[in-house]
Amino acid sequence: MSKCGLSLPAAGSCVVLLTLGGFAPAWSQPSSASEAAQPLSLAGVDDTRGLGPISVTGAPLPGSPLSQAADVDVVESDAIEAKGATNLGEALDDLAGVNSISTGNSVGKPVIRGLSGERIKLLSDGVGVDHQQFGVRHMPTVDTFLLDRVEVVRGASSVLYGSSALGGAINLLPPEIAWDTPVEGETLTRYSTNNDQWDTGIKATGGNGRFGYSAGIIRRSAGDIETPDEPTYFPPPPAEQFRDAPAYTGKLGYTDFNQVNGDFALGYRDDDGGVWTARYSRFNDEHNFLLPPPAGNLPPAAGEEGVGQFIDNEQIELAGEKEAGGITWKPKLVWQNNRRRSNAPGTPRVAGFDNAIDIEFDQYTARLEGQHGPVLGLDGGTVGIEYVTKDQESRGTTQLSPGGTVDNAAIFAFEEKGIGDLLLQAGLRYDHHEVEGKASKTANPSPSVVDADKQSYDVVTGSLGGIYSLTERLSVAANVGRGFRAPSLFELYAAGQHGGVAAFQVGDPNLEEETSLNTDLSLRWASEALRAKATVYRNAIDNYIFLRDTGETMAGLPVLANDQTDARLIGAELSIEADVSDAVTLSLTGETVDGERRDNGDELPLLPADNVSLGARFTPASEGWLRDPRASVKLSYYASKDAAPGEPFAQFDDAPFGSASTDSYYLVDVGAGFSPQIAGQTVHLDVAINNLLDEDYRGFLDTYKGYALSPGRDIRLTARVPFGG
Repeated sequence: MSKCGLSLPAAGSCVVLLTLGGFAPAWSQPSSASEAAQPLSLAGVDDTRGLGPISVTGAPLPGSPLSQAADVDVVESDAIEAKGATNLGEALDDLAGVNSISTGNSVGKPVIRGLSGERIKLLSDGVGVDHQQFGVRHMPTVDTFLLDRVEVVRGASSVLYGSSALGGAINLLPPEIAWDTPVEGETLTRYSTNNDQWDTGIKATGGNGRFGYSAGIIRRSAGDIETPDEPTYFPPPPAEQFRDAPAYTGKLGYTDFNQVNGDFALGYRDDDGGVWTARYSRFNDEHNFLLPPPAGNLPPAAGEEGVGQFIDNEQIELAGEKEAGGITWKPKLVWQNNRRRSNAPGTPRVAGFDNAIDIEFDQYTARLEGQHGPVLGLDGGTVGIEYVTKDQESRGTTQLSPGGTVDNAAIFAFEEKGIGDLLLQAGLRYDHHEVEGKASKTANPSPSVVDADKQSYDVVTGSLGGIYSLTERLSVAANVGRGFRAPSLFELYAAGQHGGVAAFQVGDPNLEEETSLNTDLSLRWASEALRAKATVYRNAIDNYIFLRDTGETMAGLPVLANDQTDARLIGAELSIEADVSDAVTLSLTGETVDGERRDNGDELPLLPADNVSLGARFTPASEGWLRDPRASVKLSYYASKDAAPGEPFAQFDDAPFGSASTDSYYLVDVGAGFSPQIAGQTVHLDVAINNLLDEDYRGFLDTYKGYALSPGRDIRLTARVPFGG
């Protein structure tokens, strides 16, 4: 299969993408796919040195990463594994403007420019997937070890990917088939000291020229995470100055998890250059979450309580790539089954499933893209159609999100045109979206589901972007894009206790679709020794959906209702990477984002704290047994931040313990590694130490912040052994 993956807003062009400033650890190793790709050079710039991982996406028209209006980064599998990342959010949070909503080590939900969850479109090989992400702690059902690379686009991407791409898109590219090699692959073993986590995996690919395969499987098993062991003063503290002390510190009970994930593919190449693949993947997880007191069955003084959850996601993809009539056609059919089961608060996973919440859906997607070259005076582009249908059932004794159906039909086009030093890119899309809650698919349905009518949304989205080359190394890019997001079944009809956020949540069947107008402007520099990017953006969102605290309580929990208002986000990002010598590279990343409701000025929830990171990478030359030595150090600063009204767990600012608002803090992370040859076999050995100084802190996007500290020092030891090839 070609390297054509995410058709970002340069769809139809062959784009060399690289990540700037802090995206790739010093110890990342080039993958065979990267080595095989021939980099496309900017005029006067040697792309073969110092530009980090280079990946090719898109198709017919060549272009460099700095000749694309879209703000795009690529993170490759080798960089993710060397870093020791164990979830998707953690794998991407070194990128400027990208953060992670964390819950222990098991959950990492990406945040792009202050937007997350339903407002960020997750794609599997270019096709949208879902994972019941209505909860702030609901993890993406993907394993980073089973990916070739991850492509991240910031800003509205609805033109290509429809609803939920209002704030950006993340494309998850599976391992590519090595068609002409019998076998090549890698084994991985990792141990993380903080939560006694073992990761063990193997992946391989190969082929005989006509037929090919890829396969991978990994098991992750983890105990409880550990935080700095500080005084708790809980139950309620003896003095006001201890009021914000956490309820729990040290080893946090009920933060363990276990996963077994796999990916398997078969491929065929025909005599006319067509490529056809069938792929099956599965993500199977069971975990505990530590509950905030008093959300379980026992009084707070009785100690920690947990809730067990069980996640299973299966996916089958049939995909092809075939040129006909001067157009490269890319048909895809995808089936996804996702089941989320959750116990009642206070019942951990060791007790088995208690039938409290059981939500399952089947989603079918048919997508056809056609990538073409010059036509009607344009340089090239992509046209396509897509149909998605989703059938959801809610079993369990608690409704929470109901059963129902979701259907979406769309047609889209994206084209580009070069005029001298100016490249213009524009797209247009129409979506017809229907959502219907169904009592027949809901055990114990609420009245709003019993009386539900079909909700229909017809939306036109578009985008216009351009990039102008000021010099051979300096360019300026600008984008204006309209995005949209239809309300989910959960937002329309939620009714039940959501143990993960210690609240009772209700929906509103009269919600309208969210629409956004996103604008951004960036200045980019690329030379042999210096890569830099500075971006400012504004995203105005009409009918922004949020959870409003009604001031009422049910069973001692606050009642949060889905509501709408207009909102806007304004922010800036900076990333710089400079080679100060052949062996030393320095980096700087920073971001700030401000989001508020336009009706009353209240801040939006789940915005990252302003932050800045300074890093250094060392890659000295070495001969003999100590091959490819590498080391890195990163100092990060996060500003203090107050919890917004309606913030998940905001109630802990008023509780007799804990805090939803966070103080400023510094973190130091270091890493080192080398790749010796042992018995003729190369072995990549890496160590990454997170929170080196065992800092006592609360991360603002850490969902345990209300009643526990964030994780303490964590030493991750990784050994990867390539084979075959």
